[in-house]
Amino acid sequence: MHGIRMIATAARLVAVVATAAALSACDVVVNSLDAKGQAKDQWTKTYSIAANGELEIVNAVGRIDVTGGDGDRVEVVAERMAKAITDEDAKKLLSQLQVVEDVAADSIRIEMKAPTGEGRRMEVRYHVKVPASVSVQLRNSAGSVEVAGLKGALKIELDNGTVVGRELSGAVEANTTNGSVRLDVLGVAAGGVRAETVNGTVDLTLPATAKADVQATCVNGRVGTEGLKIEGPETTRRRVEGRLNGGGPKVVLQTTNGRISLTGK
Repeated sequence: MHGIRMIATAARLVAVVATAAALSACDVVVNSLDAKGQAKDQWTKTYSIAANGELEIVNAVGRIDVTGGDGDRVEVVAERMAKAITDEDAKKLLSQLQVVEDVAADSIRIEMKAPTGEGRRMEVRYHVKVPASVSVQLRNSAGSVEVAGLKGALKIELDNGTVVGRELSGAVEANTTNGSVRLDVLGVAAGGVRAETVNGTVDLTLPATAKADVQATCVNGRVGTEGLKIEGPETTRRRVEGRLNGGGPKVVLQTTNGRISLTGK
């Protein structure tokens, strides 16, 4: 009798395991279907802003491109995408994406908020034109950032993504955790240049005649310089510290896993 009960118990356990496996298999099927339903739209807005104004964009998933130019207007084009099991579900999800704007004469802040728990299924790609003199602050959780032609102060904070900056002449601060930072500046402004990452490379190109106090350090990698005369107390494989053309604003470059390159032009 005892043996019969043991056999019955074992049978029930097998049934439970089989049911769990079947449910797990269903979960896999559902997850794989998530990418089949899609919806897209485009959100556009134009703002007026003071020449010394500030623009801030906060994003969760998707790249951000910002280009500086003439005029007094900020032009924003946001390509918005959602994924779900069906197209209809994706459209419904996209309609729930909330645009949060905080606008004043000298400041603009834009953030698009996904419904709670749905952020990973939504993506926003920003294409922005701004007056070159405007200060810009960009925050992104997953997605690269590319900026060009800015004269105002620039601050970029990323979790996962690459930073690319070209023709920059204002103070620059760029931080990412997983990704590289590549900057090409027209000079070193009074606010200096700071570029940091944990997993990735840091590349800075600047005029060979620029004046700066340079500090470049990496943990696993090496620091290299080309076309620059840096005089200072320390030049090793993983650290370069010194004065460029007599010294000036601070240039700080850091990475944990990756190389650092400073190039004069």
